[in-house]
Amino acid sequence: MASVTLDELRARDRRLDRRLSRRGASAADLAVLIRTGLIASRASLALPGTPFEHWDPGVWAGHGLLRKGTALRLAEWKPGWLDHYDTTAPDDAPSRRAPRRFDDDVPADVFYQQTMGHAAAKSFGQRDALRAAALAGPGDTVICVLPTGSGKSDVVLTRALRNRPRQAVIVVPTISLAIDLERRVQGLLGDDRDPFAYFGSADPSDKERIRDGIAAGSQWLTIAAPEAACTVLAAPLTQAAERGTLDLIVVDEAHIVAEWGDAFRPAFHALAGLRQRLLDTAPQGRQAATVLLTGTLDTYGLSTLTRLFGGRHRVLVSGQTTRSEPAWWSARCTNEADKRDKLIEALRHLPRPALVYTTLHMSERSTNTRTVRSWLTDAGFAAVAEIAGNPKPSVRQAAVRGLRLDGTPDEDLDIVVATSAFGLGIDIDDVRSVVHVCMPESVDRLYQEVGRSGRDGRAATALVLWTPVDMRVANDIARERLIGPDLAWLRWQSMRHGQWSGDELTVDLRAEHAGVTYPSSRANIYWNVQTLAAMDRAGMIRRSWPVPHDVPVDADDDEVEALFDAQRAAATVEILHSDLDDAEAFRARLAAGQRETRDAAAAALTTATDLIQGIDECVNHYLARRYRLEDDVGNQFPVSVGCGGCPHCRRTGRLPAPAPGHPTLLAGESHAEAIDDLRCLSADGRMSVRLGPSNDSALQTLVDRLLRRGVIVIVTADRKGVAWRTRATGPWWVEDVHAWSGRSNATWRVPTLLVVDPSLGDTILARALSRLARQPLGIVLTPRTRRDPANSRQLLHEAWTPSYEIEDLLRKI
Repeated sequence: MASVTLDELRARDRRLDRRLSRRGASAADLAVLIRTGLIASRASLALPGTPFEHWDPGVWAGHGLLRKGTALRLAEWKPGWLDHYDTTAPDDAPSRRAPRRFDDDVPADVFYQQTMGHAAAKSFGQRDALRAAALAGPGDTVICVLPTGSGKSDVVLTRALRNRPRQAVIVVPTISLAIDLERRVQGLLGDDRDPFAYFGSADPSDKERIRDGIAAGSQWLTIAAPEAACTVLAAPLTQAAERGTLDLIVVDEAHIVAEWGDAFRPAFHALAGLRQRLLDTAPQGRQAATVLLTGTLDTYGLSTLTRLFGGRHRVLVSGQTTRSEPAWWSARCTNEADKRDKLIEALRHLPRPALVYTTLHMSERSTNTRTVRSWLTDAGFAAVAEIAGNPKPSVRQAAVRGLRLDGTPDEDLDIVVATSAFGLGIDIDDVRSVVHVCMPESVDRLYQEVGRSGRDGRAATALVLWTPVDMRVANDIARERLIGPDLAWLRWQSMRHGQWSGDELTVDLRAEHAGVTYPSSRANIYWNVQTLAAMDRAGMIRRSWPVPHDVPVDADDDEVEALFDAQRAAATVEILHSDLDDAEAFRARLAAGQRETRDAAAAALTTATDLIQGIDECVNHYLARRYRLEDDVGNQFPVSVGCGGCPHCRRTGRLPAPAPGHPTLLAGESHAEAIDDLRCLSADGRMSVRLGPSNDSALQTLVDRLLRRGVIVIVTADRKGVAWRTRATGPWWVEDVHAWSGRSNATWRVPTLLVVDPSLGDTILARALSRLARQPLGIVLTPRTRRDPANSRQLLHEAWTPSYEIEDLLRKI
């Protein structure tokens, strides 16, 4: 076996290098980092001259490292309590950072190349999401379901950059993501002077500049958390909407709205009301488009987002794949002591950084965050933080900064112990290990938390350690999420005697019924909010969001969150049914709406327990069925399957494999129209242009003018052979006629130019003309002598009228 020096390990691992410069670094923290480095190097470590040359061999042995003379060697970790089937060690591929994801490298459309400088899109899904976002019109909604690492941020940044100075707001779940996006935009612009990220700890002058810039129309991009959007920034965003300069509203990690509603980060749910208010106040034809971004979504989540963020037109872009980075492992524990021992053993071997999730943070029914923290401290781990309950933004930010090594070495973290409230939206590329010491109450929670790992496209470990008590806790939590119809009716009776303004009712969330002792308590407000949320999901009301006043610009993130909570003392709703003052009708409507929610929760729990207890098929094939989408008109969207390792694949000898690339699945329609001076030259949305020999210069000029007047798609047999030069500022792209004519998808309802090559066969041409006829404007650029494939006795330009010579049309446009 080859040998490496400590300096070589430090050069390869920034985490180890920083740890060795940290005063009082613990042996347990160092040993696991050294183990990871030796696995990656496939070597032993020469101990002479190192700070741990004289450590007791027992310290190393607990981490699977054996001292042989002056060298430290690896011992393979294959514990008998895991189902490795003697094929692979759980820490091997993650320690080596084995690649698990590969880009498809689809040729990029010109508008994406020009804006972001990329010659290729990462996948068909990203390419089509870019098109959908770019084409979305006033009041339209685009839902993009694309896997981690597929370039979702480019989808919205491309539109925001191209549509300047019109304004865009991107709502993100974490401060670190807001800062990352800001740096990305500043890098693209080559200028870091303009602030774009609004967060509490930012420079007060930058925050004031952003807020005032939104109101004045000069701040073309704002990136903020939902709490800030719904409080500090709500008034200036409303001013932008009223002026008609707000072009784009983006919600990142949009699945949070469907999965959590008002139970956690209620500002995500409030975004739907704020967004509707912004659309309602905008001038007709100048409303913002909405883009919802998420990595995973099920049918229930799609239904929820569709209802809450309905638009004039809606496009769904689904390129969902299962995650091929994490390898799935689980072990049943007999009791808490057994769970503790297995957890400590795992963390003495698994690479860092690592996240350890519990369900509970205070209750002692089963493992809570405090208990796990004490286990790790007793085992000697020091670079650990505990994030309990619903943490303040500053606490979340500090933990992310520590895991990402963005602070001083003394602030570095290797492990964060947390409940699910910490994981949502956390964007740390290189998390290598995720351990659950609980039974998650839903597969959505399990999959999202496992999905915090391997975001750099490299192997990770997902381990679940559970007891029968954890199973009972999960069952109880899954059942207790919904308020009952009888109690909801009592609460609605107390709230509905509010202030009317037109069709809207403002209700007091501190309203009390006979069973409430403390009306202003958080518990009473919480359950009143839950009542309205249940009514909203059942289609009984539509919640709006009042614009708050006098929110100080110097408020930090914790204060903004507190202001958001205070803002929820009242709520504004639109009543959608006239019988909500009748008890029986109310209960029936609420129960019907909750049935879907309850069934979805039960199915999510069953899927999670099946995966953890063991199934006789690949985990990712099982997940693919779970996340197979079906929209409200019956369109189905299967999921592409990749697997980084699971019990079934290990047992059957299948090696890890990434998800294969596949065409995007689209639903809905994206509409665009040509400008009037071009559209008026057609008859019933069709026209032809006759092409003679040696018309290259005139052809380039014509295509440039057509693109500048609203043509979006050029269909040609020579997709790569012609470089279309244009000054068009809007989105446009080129399609291969063979592929385009064979697709039945009608998502893109846009002005289209078909370039008829002399070599094109009649069968393909006939199909292309049939599809072209369904576009709002179809232009055929055809040789003068080309015959109509449907009638050989006439020329194509005679069948596709009116028809123009190139020079004649150029004079008209």
